[in-house]
Amino acid sequence: MKKLIITTITFALLTQITHASEVFYSISRLTTLDYIVSWIFAISLEMSILIFTLIGKRNTAIFFACVSWTINLLYYWFSFGFTQKFVAMNVISLIIPLTIYFYSELIQINKRKNIMK
Repeated sequence: MKKLIITTITFALLTQITHASEVFYSISRLTTLDYIVSWIFAISLEMSILIFTLIGKRNTAIFFACVSWTINLLYYWFSFGFTQKFVAMNVISLIIPLTIYFYSELIQINKRKNIMK
């Protein structure tokens, strides 16, 4: 069960990190340094949901999940403009940060119960 949860969180993080990196890079000067910084920014931002949930800072984790969803809004706005696809993708993209949050919460609960070793 532990491996399945960690795998799910990893896939969600990879998806969201890609979105965040692309948004940051697309609004930068588009240099190689900006590309590297965009990945550093994205990884640190998206890992925040996981980290703050695991240390019991639920409100902070929820804040970062909202930031993550806002990044998805920008990502799809840049890609599609305001269309039906934009609206649909944002409903779906809310699932990514929520997945990271809820599975992180599950790890925290199971850790307290000593189920995940």
